[in-house]
Amino acid sequence: MADRTELTIEVVGTSLANKTTVAGALTGAVGWLAQINWVGLVGVLVAVLGLAANIFFQIRRDRRETAESAARIAAIKGQCNVDQQP
Repeated sequence: MADRTELTIEVVGTSLANKTTVAGALTGAVGWLAQINWVGLVGVLVAVLGLAANIFFQIRRDRRETAESAARIAAIKGQCNVDQQP
C-alpha cells in the first residue's frame, strides 16, 4: 500500500511540476512582451522552480525503475537453475 501511495504522489508531483514549468514560462513571456519586469521575473522564477521539481521527481523515478529492474533480473536468474561458469 505504501508503494502505491508513493507512486501516486510521484505521478501527481511530476504532473504538477510540468504544469508549473509551463505556466511560469508563459507568465515570463507575457511579462516580457508587456515589458512588466516583475511579472517576467516572477514567471522565470516559477518556471525554474517547476523545472527543479520535475528534475527531482525524474531522479526518483529513475532510481525506482533501476531498483525494480535489478529485482526483476535477480528473480529471473533465480528461476533459470543454470550455473554460470567464470
